Amino acid sequence: MARALLIMPRLPQRMGAPYLGQQYIGASLLAAGHEVRMLDLAAPYFKGGDAAAVAEAQRFAPDLIGMTLFTSSAARGYRLAAQLQGMSRLMVAGGPHPTVCPGEPVHHGFDVSVAGEGELTIARLAAFLDGSGETLESMPGVTTRAGSGPAWSTLSELDDLAFPLTTYTTYDMSWYSAVGDAVVPGGLMTSRGCPARCTFCANYVTGRSYRWRSPANVIAEMVALRENHGVSHFPFWDDAFTALRPRLNNLCDAVLAEPALDGATWTCITPGNMVKPFDLRRMRKAGCLAVNFGLESGDYNILKVIQKGQRPEHVKAAVRAATDEGMITIVNFMFGFPEEGVDELQRTLDLMHELAPYTTYFNNRGVLVPFPGTAIYDNTHADYDFDGWWLDEARVPIEPDMHQMTPDALARALEVDPTLDENFFNYSDAVRDKIAECVAFKAQHNQRTMKRLQAA
Repeated sequence: MARALLIMPRLPQRMGAPYLGQQYIGASLLAAGHEVRMLDLAAPYFKGGDAAAVAEAQRFAPDLIGMTLFTSSAARGYRLAAQLQGMSRLMVAGGPHPTVCPGEPVHHGFDVSVAGEGELTIARLAAFLDGSGETLESMPGVTTRAGSGPAWSTLSELDDLAFPLTTYTTYDMSWYSAVGDAVVPGGLMTSRGCPARCTFCANYVTGRSYRWRSPANVIAEMVALRENHGVSHFPFWDDAFTALRPRLNNLCDAVLAEPALDGATWTCITPGNMVKPFDLRRMRKAGCLAVNFGLESGDYNILKVIQKGQRPEHVKAAVRAATDEGMITIVNFMFGFPEEGVDELQRTLDLMHELAPYTTYFNNRGVLVPFPGTAIYDNTHADYDFDGWWLDEARVPIEPDMHQMTPDALARALEVDPTLDENFFNYSDAVRDKIAECVAFKAQHNQRTMKRLQAA
């Protein structure tokens, strides 16, 4: 059996829990009988940086090194890969960035680049090292220096995937807690894919095909987390949790019918036009504490241009309904679309003011980043001359660790968005000032909410 070292490189911001996608990859390897060790350089209390990763590779002597790459961590991942050369039989890049730039990791030192959902592919790569006889070039979604294999396709049988919780023992939980004894599950996904076609969306790995796990499979994972790890609150990270009403109803019914989940709570993410007041009432009864709504703009024309597929009134109705049910509400806005001027931004700011009495939190910051593979990137990178911006580490600076900031320092840090200084779309001074005003408004609203809740 193969020995696999799975690495999450340092990200611009620290992550408070293991990345769920990496957990799924590790769980797939464990289910196939391989030995797995995780390294999370993005964890808030991970010490030693790249040097610690190199030292662990020397100690563990893996057959396979796998690295999860986001666009924001690609350049740092390539730098780390250069230090890991010769320490394994196969060095593999996977995740969001290799999915849209499959040849780039190979050009920067990786043996294999994997596009799309990688659970089945990683197991086949490990079997290849064990002498399965399969060639790398025959594997869907795989790119090597010799070329690319067949196109990858989305997974259809999500119930067959091993539960991420099987990887907990492969992490050092002291990376996520100052006291060193935390169990951080990182949440669940009950479905994959999103039927929306937003031009800014960088969700490439799970694709647009909406698929879901059976209620029994989800409940089994929740019960295992509760009984084996004492977990009673479950963040669901689905991109469109409420996209299919029959599926939503069946899952809520299954949670309510399971005695082992009595008193359990959960949160979810959904576009505002994919949920109705009666859905929210049912969700609240089944334990939903908070809903994160995506809207992005308060301007009708911008929403049409970015193909958001909803109107401001959709989110206004959903947020008020969720508030009426006693839920925490989070509303997401973005700023700096290329077609956006001062008037469009002002309409977004006006809508945020209108929503503020019903909104617990707005998403922090929110200046648009043109990620490769998105329609916005494809349509504008030549005009604005930012092709391959992620390869310049200076354009993705490491931020101070927000997990260890004082509340006042954190509040000040969130009132500005470093992405605005990158000025990807050559904003005018007036547009820059209005974007900065929108970013600051969200941070100040969130700070007022925090103080109100602390005083309650």
